[in-house]
Amino acid sequence: MIAAGLLLLALSTSAAPGADEHLLAGAAAFRDGRFDAALVEFRVAEKLGAPDGRAYAAAALVKLGRAEDSVEAFASSPPGDDDLLDWYRALACYEAQLYLCADRILAGLTRAGPKVATEAGKLRAEVARVLARETTATTIDWYLARCEARRAEGRAALAAAYCREAAELGARRPDRHGVARANAELVRLEPPAPVGRER
Repeated sequence: MIAAGLLLLALSTSAAPGADEHLLAGAAAFRDGRFDAALVEFRVAEKLGAPDGRAYAAAALVKLGRAEDSVEAFASSPPGDDDLLDWYRALACYEAQLYLCADRILAGLTRAGPKVATEAGKLRAEVARVLARETTATTIDWYLARCEARRAEGRAALAAAYCREAAELGARRPDRHGVARANAELVRLEPPAPVGRER
C-alpha cells in the first residue's frame, strides 16, 4: 500500500529532534486517510527541521486535491531521491495539467515498488495520450495566463512550472508559439543573483 510506504519513510528520514513524533503521527494519519491531519503533522515536522517534512506535506496536499499547492511545495527539492515521493510529485503535476512535468518525473521512477510502478505506467500512458494531440496556441496561451496569474499572486515556483510547460509545448510547434513569452516570464521569475561586495 502506498500510504504504508510513507509511514516507513517517515520512520527512517527524520534527524530533527522532536520532529519524529510529528512525522509518525502524520504518516499514521495519512495511512488512515485523514489527510488534513497528516498535513498538519507534516508541516509541524517541517517547522521542527525534519528534512522531508515539506515533501510529505506535499504528498498530503495531492490527496486533498490541492495539486497546485503540492507542485509549489515539491518545488523546494529536486525529484530523484525517493520514488514514492516522486510518484506523488508526478500526480501533483498531472492534476495541475503539467503533463510534461509529470512525464519527466514518471520516466525517472526506477526503484519503485510493484504497485507504484503499475500505477506510474498507467499514468504515463494517459500522459502520452494527452501529449499525442497537437498542442493548440489556445492551450499554450492558457499555460502562459496561468504563469502570469500565479506570478502576480507571488507564487513564483508555481508560475515557473506553468511557464516551463508553455515553453516546452510551444517548442514542439513549428511556429514556436509562446516560447519567447514563456522564456521572458521565466527570466522575470528567477531570483536575482547575489551581488558581491567590493573591499
